Amino acid sequence: MLLRLQGISKRFGRDWVVRDLSFTLERGEVVALLGPNGSGKTTLLRLMAGLLKPTRGRVERAGRALFLANPPAFHRHLTAREHLLYDLAFHHQGKEAEETLDRFGLPGDLPLYAFSSGMKKRLALARLTLLFPDIWLLDEPETALDKGGRELLLATLAEARKRAGVVLATHDRALAEQVADRTLELGAA
Repeated sequence: MLLRLQGISKRFGRDWVVRDLSFTLERGEVVALLGPNGSGKTTLLRLMAGLLKPTRGRVERAGRALFLANPPAFHRHLTAREHLLYDLAFHHQGKEAEETLDRFGLPGDLPLYAFSSGMKKRLALARLTLLFPDIWLLDEPETALDKGGRELLLATLAEARKRAGVVLATHDRALAEQVADRTLELGAA
């Protein structure tokens, strides 16, 4: 077990966003969170990542989790290369930044303020492959990706499945059906 949620509930003010949700995530498993805007998908991912504390219930992580937000957060004046080199230096990983830039079709010397939303999403996926956490928490990773970017996403998820567990929040039912072992349907708040 990589991740266990036991009776997780989260309230903001008087509004319950997530109520009494329990499930586990195993290594090699992809779980899709489906639901409309406001159904609690992003809140649930933030709870799993430890970025929010539950109002009730427990989150247990047996591995390192990394949350890919939508949109991904980067320092806009750094280049893609500088972001990846920072990640390599900070986390003492052995993979090369240049190979990762090439694999994801990213220019290494362009500052991120010049990147499109799709390029930023590709960089976020590239970072995940460098850091390779045990638990991947992905918030709408398909958003803003072109056909080539979507193919990279699918290949990256297939790679992740070999060594990690993935929770994927999406509106895209076809994507969920294509990659997920299980789907959790969340209702509107």
